[in-house]
Amino acid sequence: MSIAIKSQGIGDIRPIGSPFGTPGVGFTRLKFPLALQLDALCDPAAYLTQFLAEVSVTIPGQTPRSLGRAQPHASWVVCTFEHAQSQPFEVWLDLSGEQLEALERQRVGQRMEFHVDLHLQIHYRSAIHSARADARFQVNESAWAEVLRQVGYLDQLIVAVELPFDAPKQMRKAVQYVRSAHQHLIAGRYADAVRVCRLAMESLLPLTDDAAGKAIRIAFAGAENVRRQMTTAQRAELVRLAVHHFANPAHHEEPAKPSEVYSRQDALFILSAAAGVVWEAVGRHNAMPADPGSPRGAGAS
Repeated sequence: MSIAIKSQGIGDIRPIGSPFGTPGVGFTRLKFPLALQLDALCDPAAYLTQFLAEVSVTIPGQTPRSLGRAQPHASWVVCTFEHAQSQPFEVWLDLSGEQLEALERQRVGQRMEFHVDLHLQIHYRSAIHSARADARFQVNESAWAEVLRQVGYLDQLIVAVELPFDAPKQMRKAVQYVRSAHQHLIAGRYADAVRVCRLAMESLLPLTDDAAGKAIRIAFAGAENVRRQMTTAQRAELVRLAVHHFANPAHHEEPAKPSEVYSRQDALFILSAAAGVVWEAVGRHNAMPADPGSPRGAGAS
């Protein structure tokens, strides 16, 4: 959009590259790279000051939503010259963790368009004029996933549930599945996220044989005094069985039953539970001496 005073053109604004992000303490900073393309104007020159931007986002099928007010990365004044010129700069928008999470809920795995509405003042011929211009950033799913990676959003899962980076050999597949499920969640593929969590739980099956699993289910279904006597390990296995059961429709179609539709909340719920099960299994494995004759000791690294 052009910047002008009545009939006098001053220049225009345009995006240069894609938005990117940096993490802060308790907030995320989105940076929008822009360039002022100034026309040749020197007699007299025009001075552009007081830059301020309102940033909004548009998601397909939804009304535009305001994200807040952004400011240039530094206080500055731009002056026109006898020749055209380009002045690159950035506007920074700070989002709280709650705002970023709300944006993810609204996005539902889709692309977005950021609208930067720039307001400024132009000092020209002994007068001060208000002006505005706008720039739009088209951000597809992969580009936004990169922004989330830059600000550490993808690592929040690991921080929250301490998903291990270095797991025993027989549990590494489960860790890989949980990380893959998190990628599906970020991309808005919620059924895939749930399905992969089920694979993670299945990959832990050698840790508990069928007889032990059956005994745990019977104990839980029994009298209250029986349930109270269950060990922590038995209760953890019960959680694994529950995650596996919850995710089953995402992996297998059940006859005479419509396909399940999983929401983002469903995927978050089961992903958190699956990550917790993996961490608990790794921690319990590391605390026990390996027994080559037991399911836990078999294949230990």
